[in-house]
Amino acid sequence: MTPHVLVTNDDGIDAPGLAALAHTACEQGYDVTVAAPHRQASGSAGGLTMFLVEDRLEVSHRRLPGLPGVEAYSVAAHPGMIALAAVLGRFGPVPDLILSGINEGSNLGAAVLHLGTAGAAMVAGAHGVTALAASLHLDFEIDQSMERSLARHWSTAAAVVGDILPNIMTADAGSVFNLNVPNLPSAEVRPLVAASWTLAGTAPTLLPFIAEFDRHADALPVAELLEPTIDIVEGSDIERVRMGHPTLSLLHLNGDSSIDWICQVRS
Repeated sequence: MTPHVLVTNDDGIDAPGLAALAHTACEQGYDVTVAAPHRQASGSAGGLTMFLVEDRLEVSHRRLPGLPGVEAYSVAAHPGMIALAAVLGRFGPVPDLILSGINEGSNLGAAVLHLGTAGAAMVAGAHGVTALAASLHLDFEIDQSMERSLARHWSTAAAVVGDILPNIMTADAGSVFNLNVPNLPSAEVRPLVAASWTLAGTAPTLLPFIAEFDRHADALPVAELLEPTIDIVEGSDIERVRMGHPTLSLLHLNGDSSIDWICQVRS
């Protein structure tokens, strides 16, 4: 039986990274369904937020360019909720794999805790479905008008996903992988490496938008935006991707464990 793959993201149903990821899954011969937020949902982590209308979740059929025959849905919910609905069989058969991305910006270090791309993958993994979060690493160049000026090499990230998908499909059920690909032409990308994931790194995707401000102020002047300062741990995904390597990390969801000292506290 052909594996069923659910593709989602946190950048929204019309994001180019979503289309690139769905194309790659189709090229691999998988049965692909797309279900993504109806609007931008970055920073939503694994949240289960829904935007209800008359107590119902709005789900709209879409036709995505270049993906004929692929069922696609615009969902008024965050990606964590979409992943949960998918593993409960609300978008066809329970998926054998959930692909989340390709995110516009990296999921490195502590960013994994905050961003919806990894959040959707972790919700899937917590319910026993293998998942891959894929992101395009951007060192944002922000000018005075806050325009992001970097070209996006979606095809580079999609090619890396295509290379590793056969191995991802054979992983233990519930495994959660985190892929970050440098924003470079394919010819300039160095070999894929396994990299440790560590909370010691700060969330580089979010830092350019965090400002120093008086908490009583009504607005945040652009001039007060902080320069990104990122803690880079040797051997970490942050270090490796900045050296031009795509990085693949395994996110561990260990579940409950006993607390040995609790009986001593209560006695």
